[in-house]
Amino acid sequence: MNIIINVILWIAYFFSLYFSVFLLLIYLDKRAQFKAEIPSTRLTKYPLITVIVPAHNEENTIIKTLESVFHLDYPPEKLEVFVINDGSTDKTEQIVKEYIKGKKNFKLLSHSNRGKAASMNRALKMAKGEFFACLDADSFVDSLTLRKMLYMYEQDSDPNLAIITPAMKVYQPKNLLQRVQWLEYNVIILIARLSSYLDCLYVAPGPFSLYRTGVIKELGGFSEGHITEDQEIAYRVQQQHYRIKQCPDGFVYTTAPKDFYPFYRQRRRWYLGSMICVYQYKHLVGNKKYGDFGLMQMIKNVLGFILAVTGIIIAGYFLLRPLFNWIKEMSLIKFNLIPYLLSLRLRFTLMDFLLTDFRKGFVILFLFVIGILFFYWAHKNAKEKMLTFGWIPLIPYFAFYYTLKGIILLICMVEFIKGKKVKW
Repeated sequence: MNIIINVILWIAYFFSLYFSVFLLLIYLDKRAQFKAEIPSTRLTKYPLITVIVPAHNEENTIIKTLESVFHLDYPPEKLEVFVINDGSTDKTEQIVKEYIKGKKNFKLLSHSNRGKAASMNRALKMAKGEFFACLDADSFVDSLTLRKMLYMYEQDSDPNLAIITPAMKVYQPKNLLQRVQWLEYNVIILIARLSSYLDCLYVAPGPFSLYRTGVIKELGGFSEGHITEDQEIAYRVQQQHYRIKQCPDGFVYTTAPKDFYPFYRQRRRWYLGSMICVYQYKHLVGNKKYGDFGLMQMIKNVLGFILAVTGIIIAGYFLLRPLFNWIKEMSLIKFNLIPYLLSLRLRFTLMDFLLTDFRKGFVILFLFVIGILFFYWAHKNAKEKMLTFGWIPLIPYFAFYYTLKGIILLICMVEFIKGKKVKW
């Protein structure tokens, strides 16, 4: 049994090291380019833009979302905004009706609950803009983000550039769970930026990704059968050899779950949706026809699931089994800990030191150092300070946050194998 576990561990170490070092080298190679990139909002033309805001029971945030659209630094006559009331049972519809009075470029569309993708497709059929953006009704876009994204389209001048994604941050985190997610999102911004250089982005986040309208219509719009339509459309775009880039300073702010159950539901939908997308587009895995996306990103996506589950199972074997045995032993003495503590002896000899296998320790230490470096660089890249909310959020982030996500992923993998359906 130990031989099998050791083999699995070394395979996991190898792939973890491979992808960690690969990202490290990409960062070091592109770091000078980061500094040379000067964000600009100077546009030579102002195309018509469609903004689509799907909303289902968003009475608490919808006004702030629409206000962020209204205050975009862009000519109002060049903006058309569709708010889709997707069968809300709260006051979302009444609130929107009241807000858009006197705003000629804002329109409200209402229908029964069909899901986000169906709502997007309805508005997409009516969209006249050369580009369109989706903005989730719990998210808020920075006033300059649209101009920065359009500047990237203008500078690139490639008709195959189909999507530009934002740099997404957590909006005003208040409790510990939200602050841990704030740290996570800052790291994701840097990873997405590096993936962008390799044309390996595989998700177009719901909060204000900017699409080339003609391309998405040509591809048939959003898939209404998917629970992560923003991932599926990105996979489809990559499959058709279109490009996706990130706007590294195109900031948009999203409301992160503040309680565990909403967090669990969100991540469950994300992870199941990811598995469905990888399975649907499995023919891209390792396919050199799709460049780095097939040879690197798709393999990384598959291995990411396997490594996470392997890590949780091995952690359970090394931690839970000894804990179970210890509880069993304690039950025999009715949990009288005093004699047990008095009998403890720490014995460590020179021979123990010489026989210790340091290789795994070096690998783990190396991975930890790379993780710390990325963590620092990520916050610098996101123009944030690591200690904005003090040291406390760092403890759960490094101690057990990724273990928690791994457990949720393991649950999702079981549900995926069983073919369990999850609604948006």
